[in-house]
Amino acid sequence: MSGNTRIKRFFAGLGLIMLVLILGYLVIRPFHLRWGATTVEVSQRMPGDLEHIGWTRAITMEATPEEIWPWLVQWGQGRGGWYSYDWLENLFGFDIHTTDRILPEYQDLKIGDPICMSSRFCPNRVTVLEPNRWLSWQADDENGDPVWTFTFGLATVDDSHTRLIVRESFDNSFMPPAAVFVLEIPDAVMELKALNTVKERAEGIPQSIFITPLEIILWFTALAVCLIALVLFTSHSDGKQFLTLSIASVAVLMSITFLFPPHWLRIVLDLGLLAGLFWVTRQRVTQISTSLNPSHYAGGKVDKYHVNQ
Repeated sequence: MSGNTRIKRFFAGLGLIMLVLILGYLVIRPFHLRWGATTVEVSQRMPGDLEHIGWTRAITMEATPEEIWPWLVQWGQGRGGWYSYDWLENLFGFDIHTTDRILPEYQDLKIGDPICMSSRFCPNRVTVLEPNRWLSWQADDENGDPVWTFTFGLATVDDSHTRLIVRESFDNSFMPPAAVFVLEIPDAVMELKALNTVKERAEGIPQSIFITPLEIILWFTALAVCLIALVLFTSHSDGKQFLTLSIASVAVLMSITFLFPPHWLRIVLDLGLLAGLFWVTRQRVTQISTSLNPSHYAGGKVDKYHVNQ
């Protein structure tokens, strides 16, 4: 296969993968915008709502509102953290360090207090503070008008279970829908992790030091299979199976990134991809060996025939 043919196949495969990525995101988008939330929770009004509701997400916790609230009021950089991927946020210099305990010095939150995203970026001020029920902060424009609202709601399910609801809404004149669309992609990644972290903290589930490395490894494993399969597709004229595997890897990547499946399911999905890569590669090696040594395989069949005779 010539070099030009391989380049053409590479970009053809890459183009198909990008198309699958775009279409796949459009399919998965409605689910991550309302991840875990019921129809009632999505449609209800929440304090501080602006004209454009970006997304509403929720999670059930085996804890009371009183047990969850202390984790929420210490939210923010320089306080209890953002409960998400610290390592990823710190790559951008946010200097965020999520705590694993309740910090008494940050429990006395007041209206007007800043909620910082980094040490040099504190655009948010607390606007709603109803203990064990509502917590909301807003970012204002230069005229003092709210342009972005981040709101938590706590709703009791029974004596030992509570729903934590989070919503972000925007002012369309400041944040047009196209800008919100771009923002929702990284926000989904960080917010789903944050909801799960608060759940673990409130329920008293200890955080293993191996979880973050495991999550990174699982994500990059799916990415590696995708890229390896794409490269193998470009090198084989009949490499449709490699292209199929690459597309399947994209689907796994999107699920891990935007739906936050449990770790055991991520492991199963990655093992499936690795098994697929091994099987397709082995099958291809066998085909090449057969084509290079046809007499050997034919002879083997003849010998076996005579032995049976």
